[in-house]
Amino acid sequence: MKGEGLNSGILKNTKATDRVFVCGAGHQGLSMAAHLALCGVKVTLWNRTMKNIENVATNKKIYCEGIVAGVAEIEKASDHVGDVISDFVMVTTPSSAHRDVARELAPYVHKNMIIILNPGRTFGAIDFLRALQEFGAKELPHIAETQTIVYTCRKISSNSTMIFALKQDVEIAALRNSNINYIMDKMPNCLKPYFKKVNSVAITSFSNVGMVLHCSPVMMNIGWIETEKVDFKYYYDGISKSVANFLEKIDNERITVARSCGFEIESVANWMRRSYKVCGENLYECIRNNMSYREIDAPSTICCRYILEDVPNGLVPIEYLGKELGVDTLNISTIINLANSVLNKDFRKEGRQFSFEILKSYI
Repeated sequence: MKGEGLNSGILKNTKATDRVFVCGAGHQGLSMAAHLALCGVKVTLWNRTMKNIENVATNKKIYCEGIVAGVAEIEKASDHVGDVISDFVMVTTPSSAHRDVARELAPYVHKNMIIILNPGRTFGAIDFLRALQEFGAKELPHIAETQTIVYTCRKISSNSTMIFALKQDVEIAALRNSNINYIMDKMPNCLKPYFKKVNSVAITSFSNVGMVLHCSPVMMNIGWIETEKVDFKYYYDGISKSVANFLEKIDNERITVARSCGFEIESVANWMRRSYKVCGENLYECIRNNMSYREIDAPSTICCRYILEDVPNGLVPIEYLGKELGVDTLNISTIINLANSVLNKDFRKEGRQFSFEILKSYI
């Protein structure tokens, strides 16, 4: 199996870690820190802006509501990595911040450290490894990425969060020179049941559902998002039948590019049926039947991670590979072009562009 090369001899008697460093205190980071702490794991938390974690740093408490509820007590929160680093790192920042995180971690990494990108988005683990090398890491850790975020959640305030659901069978894979079995053996026991091992980061990367569910609905709801008097639910109000039909075209292009690289991946509708146990004949029905999506608000601005992260680190690498392999990605290109024009950016220049020849050395 790909991804089982490094340190295969240390699998015997490996125990789950009881200490986790959560890197990033946004929606997912705060939720993960609270969940782990409430399950008895020793948690440290880092955020690059102290203002956003000042209450947690002072009181060491995170208030959690929803399917995981309670007052979680963590060990420490800081904006200095050296104050809170440990050997099991859960990176929960948007992928647009991965290079900054790699720069912060590079002086501390070693060959037995585990770094998991939650999620990597498209080819995030490859990009992260190359960034660590660029920033002078003397040894390379085990690096894995997940297909998507484990938690359906929303940060309520700087020290409180709401967890609506924990997704089932979230795919996780390691780079070829890392060991997924070692990583999963070390995974905290409270998180292990929610992950499903797959044998290549190509699968987790091509299975990035965020690029399908995030970019197009924002671009198609610009007027409502930018109207201050209007608040609406992102999935329930923002994804109509016509929008969902367009998302399925984006999805089909993603699947076709993956197939051209030799990987079979599931549709977003099938992923939703598996992860959330919902029923539906098509993507629109699956979204409407997903109770966990009902309370998710639309972003308050189009300058959000649904665009700033998912266009360059989701759609762009798929379009790039499509062009190289002769796969038509008309609908993906349409959304990239629209985002470029509306936001006056060049997401193709900013985004991840790996040829298939380069990818093969990692996957």
